[in-house]
Amino acid sequence: MKKLSLAILTAAVSMSAALPSYAQEYMFTYSKLYSHMKQNAKEGHDDVKVGFFFLNANTKQLCKIEKAWMEKEEHYEELQISPYNEVLVPLDNNLKSANPLVFVHTPMDMRCDFSMVVMTKDPMNGEVSYDDVKVLLPQMQAILEQLGGMFASWFTPDVEGVTLEFPDNLNGMIQFSNGTSKPIVNGKAQVSLEEIGEGGSMTLPTETARVLPYLPKAN
Repeated sequence: MKKLSLAILTAAVSMSAALPSYAQEYMFTYSKLYSHMKQNAKEGHDDVKVGFFFLNANTKQLCKIEKAWMEKEEHYEELQISPYNEVLVPLDNNLKSANPLVFVHTPMDMRCDFSMVVMTKDPMNGEVSYDDVKVLLPQMQAILEQLGGMFASWFTPDVEGVTLEFPDNLNGMIQFSNGTSKPIVNGKAQVSLEEIGEGGSMTLPTETARVLPYLPKAN
């Protein structure tokens, strides 16, 4: 069960291209990324998506993306990078047919592993209600199972809440409407739906960088 969930959430880079003096360079085929991204176009999970990142192999912190682009023969298109270093690859059937190569540059002085995650499309901030979180869980569950293949529903742990990641390794507190609180340690906190409580809410000290599934039974 643990092995399957980790394989779904994080995939190691299997191939790297020549390493220039100023950056690590990773290369993928567009069709490989498309096979995962296509989940983003399916109905039933409008609030969540598959996202692509790179994690520092030693610290597990997000690696800075210095540059990313697609190319095939004379065609070249630079890819956008989100403020939190998500590589934003467009979902396009024409690109799938053309199947360009996708290149990503990360800093030369660290090893970064490719990380594919299920995450919310929008950040969370301020007061977040029980219902705001509840609606996300079946959507996250659906994408995790779709990524896992035909029998994944038998083995994928249940999504029981959200993993909140904050910028700048924030240390702070999440306040619950029932009077309890939970610490944010090194920019991360895991909150179950049960902790918020039906009809309740939680208040965040700042906007999240990423909101991922919380899979306690995978730990």
